[in-house]
Amino acid sequence: MTAASRQNKLVLEGLSKRYGAFTALEPTSLSVDDGEFLTLLGPSGSGKTTLLQMISGLTEPSEGKLWVDGEDWTFRPVNQRGMGLVFQHYALFPHMTVAENVAFPLQMRKLPQAELRSRVDETLKKVQLDAFAHRFPKELSGGQQQRVALARCFVFRPRLILMDEPLGALDKALRENMQMEIRRLHKEYGTTVVYVTHDQEEALVMSDRICVMNHAKVEQLGAPHRIYADPETLFAATFIGHSNVLTGKRLSMDDRTAVIRTPSGDFRGAYTARDRGTEKVALIVRPEQMRLGPPPDGEYDGVTGRLNDLVYVGADTRLLVSLPDSTEIMLRHDPATGAMPAIGDQVAVHWAKSAARIVS
Repeated sequence: MTAASRQNKLVLEGLSKRYGAFTALEPTSLSVDDGEFLTLLGPSGSGKTTLLQMISGLTEPSEGKLWVDGEDWTFRPVNQRGMGLVFQHYALFPHMTVAENVAFPLQMRKLPQAELRSRVDETLKKVQLDAFAHRFPKELSGGQQQRVALARCFVFRPRLILMDEPLGALDKALRENMQMEIRRLHKEYGTTVVYVTHDQEEALVMSDRICVMNHAKVEQLGAPHRIYADPETLFAATFIGHSNVLTGKRLSMDDRTAVIRTPSGDFRGAYTARDRGTEKVALIVRPEQMRLGPPPDGEYDGVTGRLNDLVYVGADTRLLVSLPDSTEIMLRHDPATGAMPAIGDQVAVHWAKSAARIVS
């Protein structure tokens, strides 16, 4: 499905939730395209699960509107929404086989037996569990149980699938495998998915767009590569991936860039229009953008500091450098590109000005 052919599946207009004086979600407006995979990403208490529960109908909003396929679903009962729900706890029926668990939502919809069996068989094949159809949940691994939960959700072809931390109970290797499994199912079925996680890497791997949330509101919404490369706020820059942060005061700016004065020097970086009135700002540079050595020309900025530690991580080595004001920065260094300095050495570090971002 091309971007031009997509239409809005889900639209939120000023949706919010309050519990007395406590605000669980500030008024939030966003839209989700038909067939899109949108991830709500943020720490505990950021409002992401509250937002998902209002979309599902499990929680009523305090104000605002929710539209699905152009219909007002703001107060539609949860049992009339026909959405697929997948949670961290699989909620499988222990007395039913795999096939019976997957068939259950079709039985509730009174599908003819021939179509029911066909859909169950097809879906179990897609999640590679057709050989386990007659087993019970207790006879499956955690990853297999999660695939049953996914199959049970996808089998009835819901308009919208909501997933709340579905991989949180799995170990790292299995979690990564299941990320690919969900991506594949999403692409094969073309279903619209709204997915909640606090795992930054998971969001980057799986999403068409990421909605970064903090303190009950949206910090930034965009494609994964855009949020990683062009964060609009300090929170977005530091929550997704690692960022080197040099704080200071904005000295000047033009249409696209600004100069910031920090204890380590004056530096230039790209600057968004979001907070042009803010003087206290931070320079953000990703570790992979930093290199050893002094700035080669005027297109680069740099600092000097003491090498505190070397951390070998396989593909590269992480160098931790302490600046004179005690700020610590990290760069990723390929040992094959030159001699490795020793811990305690004074080192110069540089980066392209075009790779730096200034945020508030």
